Amino acid sequence: MKHTLLALLFVVPTLGLTAAEKTSEHLTLMEAWKTALRESPTEQAANARMEQARARYRQARAAYQPQLGLRASGARVEYSDLTRSRIPGAPDSVEQYEAGLEAGWLLWNNGARKHGVEAARYAAEAAVSARGDTREQLLAEVGRAFTSAQLARANLRIAEADQEFQERQLENSVRKEEAGLSSRADRLNFEIRKLAAENTAVLQAAEYEASMAALKALLGQPPESDLPPPAELDPEIDAPPPPGMDTRWATLRNNLPALKQAELNVQAAEEELAALKGEYGPEISAFGTLSTDREEDPGFSGEDVGNTVGLQLSWDLWTGDRRKQRVEEARAAVEEARAALKQVRLRARAQLHENLSTYTASLKSENLSGRTLELSRENRNLVEASYQAGRETLLRLNEAQKDFNNAGARYAAASLQRRLAWIELQRAVGQLMDMVQPEEE
Repeated sequence: MKHTLLALLFVVPTLGLTAAEKTSEHLTLMEAWKTALRESPTEQAANARMEQARARYRQARAAYQPQLGLRASGARVEYSDLTRSRIPGAPDSVEQYEAGLEAGWLLWNNGARKHGVEAARYAAEAAVSARGDTREQLLAEVGRAFTSAQLARANLRIAEADQEFQERQLENSVRKEEAGLSSRADRLNFEIRKLAAENTAVLQAAEYEASMAALKALLGQPPESDLPPPAELDPEIDAPPPPGMDTRWATLRNNLPALKQAELNVQAAEEELAALKGEYGPEISAFGTLSTDREEDPGFSGEDVGNTVGLQLSWDLWTGDRRKQRVEEARAAVEEARAALKQVRLRARAQLHENLSTYTASLKSENLSGRTLELSRENRNLVEASYQAGRETLLRLNEAQKDFNNAGARYAAASLQRRLAWIELQRAVGQLMDMVQPEEE
């Protein structure tokens, strides 16, 4: 039945579409999704944020490696009169040259380094989940824009079909009037309704253009780009039954990127707190230098070289309460992250309930709208035939045509709402990315 209904809706003239739209290939939702993931600035920004977090993690890990530095200097020292008076025979000035290689290695700092690295690791993993959440949101927004463009295009075609119907009736009315079988009022009725249909088509064409502009922006395409029109409603797309709440909640807990991100944020905050607590203890490091210095010229030789090797213990016993307040700040950050996690869980479960209810209702609405469209079409055809035979009034024909137009618009909206509800349901459980087919090699 759906195939027949959609054929009836869309096998009509394309008066409001450009020549390019009539001949170009159609854009599918899958192609729109792939284009967004490939070219959208939103995706590019999410990738950049993820790489930043990964770079911070690598920076934190570098704390386990020794530090090596090279220094060299040359200076001319002018002695004061007082200095020369204290050192008989001292020159007025001297040139001093120094060079050295310095190495340091932090061996232990009460766990601050370890927890700092772990905090950075959890933050990097959270950034990966954040990118996943951004992708899911982007795909959902593309799905909304795409279905909005589809609906505008469907309504445009319905308006065009109504215009064609009114033109056909107008032509018949003119012939009848000329033969003395119809009044001028009938002809004016159809002229008025034809103009109304044209006006509706103009408005729907503008709505379609606006929807396409929004879709282009989401896909990272400039406004002047030649984006193919969206594919029409596909009657062969299955409408899977709504899944059970328990099953979906288990899937959500395992897959939802926003939930994973919130959990990782808590772990990162806890590790950051542990790292700051580690600053209350001492730290032990090894150091070594290889240095040389001489006067008058930089021609160093082996006799000028010296070296130092040692261990160093340092311990900040009092920092003016700064350290304590940093720990308190980190402790508050942990509480904030835990509260955010709880909120994400509550919102996720509520969103799942909402999306399941919406999808269940959209399935019923699509079926009812489809049945209504089928009956209203049959009724309109019967009334039209009776009107031509003189057995029905003009008012009745107008009502039947209006009912048919409204039923077509409602069915198009219901069908697209059911598809959009499925997209939103997949977004709610974090599986929208799974619907995007990988690019072919």
